[in-house]
Amino acid sequence: MSRKERRTPRGARLRALLEAGDHRRARAEARARLADPAATDAERADAEAVLSSLDPERGAVVAGVIGAAVAAALAAWTILAG
Repeated sequence: MSRKERRTPRGARLRALLEAGDHRRARAEARARLADPAATDAERADAEAVLSSLDPERGAVVAGVIGAAVAAALAAWTILAG
């Protein structure tokens, strides 16, 4: 049985939300699915996959923080040097 055939209709809903670009609803649906005691193992696996795909990479977060710090330092230096 292929992976696509094992997906449940609820799993298809998560993928549809992601494809539509509705990440907020996809994240909420995935969290609700993980909290649902009646969810199957396949549904939980789909929910975990969705949540992991929505997490930003650590390198991107670090680069963003460093960039913001450099921008703030340059702005402060420009203002103080007047």
